[in-house]
Amino acid sequence: MRLLLCALVLALAGCSSTPMAPHTTAPPRSWLGMDPGDARTFTGSAGRLLLVVADEAYSIDGENVGALIWREGSDYTTDYVLEDADGTVRWYGRKGSWRAGRHGAEPREVSIVDGTARFGDRTITLADGGPVELATPDGTYQAD
Repeated sequence: MRLLLCALVLALAGCSSTPMAPHTTAPPRSWLGMDPGDARTFTGSAGRLLLVVADEAYSIDGENVGALIWREGSDYTTDYVLEDADGTVRWYGRKGSWRAGRHGAEPREVSIVDGTARFGDRTITLADGGPVELATPDGTYQAD
């Protein structure tokens, strides 16, 4: 059921103007504390949010990066991230917004301070079991 849900979320996430073919190997368990294919729900004043770690890697700017899919109602946002060998988390772009390697854009380091990862207009607060709070422009969400 979880794989079916993840496949549905990925299918509904839409296509970018330049399609990216996923690789067959999934990235390993990440800094986020979720495995590829995991989906977790969060609840906040704006409703429910589903966070999915894609179970495929995508080639961006010469690197195989993972994808985080944020679903708020019928809206989807996909962020591409990679944890370097030294533990640094880098943000490789957001679908429909920007992507490393295009027009001179470089990957951006994800600031993780006191257990909160910040990239762009979103934050993820982490605990031992994974994310416990997400913040987006629409509000703050707590893990269910």
